[in-house]
Amino acid sequence: MDLTRRTLLSAGATALGGVALSGRAWADVPAVVRGVLVQENGQAARVTVALDAQAQARTFFLSDPHRFVIDLANTRLGAGQTESVGAGVVRRVRYGAQPGGVSRLVLDLEAPARLLRQELGGRRSPELSFDIAPTAPFVAAPTQRATAGRGQRRTIVIDPGHGGRDPGAIGVTGVREKDVVLDAALQLRQALESRGQYRVVLTRDADRYIPLEDRVPIARQHDPDLFISIHADSAPNREAQGVSVYTISERGEARAQNMAQNWDIDFGDAPRTGVARDILLDLYQRETTNRSAQFAQTVIPRLGEVAPLLRNTHRNAGFMVLLAPDVPAVLIETGFLSNVTDERRLSDPRARQAMAEAMARAVDGYFAAPQLMAAGA
Repeated sequence: MDLTRRTLLSAGATALGGVALSGRAWADVPAVVRGVLVQENGQAARVTVALDAQAQARTFFLSDPHRFVIDLANTRLGAGQTESVGAGVVRRVRYGAQPGGVSRLVLDLEAPARLLRQELGGRRSPELSFDIAPTAPFVAAPTQRATAGRGQRRTIVIDPGHGGRDPGAIGVTGVREKDVVLDAALQLRQALESRGQYRVVLTRDADRYIPLEDRVPIARQHDPDLFISIHADSAPNREAQGVSVYTISERGEARAQNMAQNWDIDFGDAPRTGVARDILLDLYQRETTNRSAQFAQTVIPRLGEVAPLLRNTHRNAGFMVLLAPDVPAVLIETGFLSNVTDERRLSDPRARQAMAEAMARAVDGYFAAPQLMAAGA
């Protein structure tokens, strides 16, 4: 591989900042590169490098042909790693060991590109993440992932909680959760479909009972880009009031990992069994957690424009509907039926319509913006 000055587009580091590879900065035990996942992320390709410990990176672009290089000091490659499938502007990822304990990842690019974002990880989450975007429109060569991809419309699955024989929470004047959340879901479907750029699926569109364990499988049949579960809360404290938004917790992530046999995920050309699959599943879960958190942070201020917010609005839980490792998901508690003011608001069709439109605007914003936010931010 020719790394001469003639081919270097960036001398030693990208514009977002590189770190010199100094031997004194490293512990004696090398980190292990466990795997690399490349996913389309809007106009960019998101590259996530899984490591078992922190590692510093130096990055740079090359031309003739176009490549993006990630050098990781004091690391070693996992067994059998030679190449990974790409997505978007990244055609493929090649692996190679360099002198001095440096592992090199070479991303072969379809076109000239630039680095939009990088996250260099920490002790708790040592993975590295890079967003790479083409500098001009291009047509990618067909790949297994590209041909299996979705159409141009984004698919949104809306999940109204409870239903049928399960009324959910019951308000102080008898308002039932299953009724108000179904109407809110129908309003949200109408708001999204009126935009002409979304395909919307409901787990239930009438007063039917859907077992909790069936809701995510129903959603995953439609290969969704986003899953929104809508509920109404109840609490012994009648003063509790306002909207809250849940994304998956660390305990929920562990639960999802333990349910690995339940998830039929397209890993492209990567192995579907053994350690390689476990690594890729972990990468998918981390990326999904990040994207779920981004939508939560997008929808909260929108909902705050039309309804009161519960303090510490963004919360984490291990709810069943949040567990799919490849589907960004949130559970929105629209208010407390145990609170007289919230119950009155949720009983008002105009208020439910306003909340649905707020959620729809958040969906617009989520897909329009680069997906850069990390979980827990």
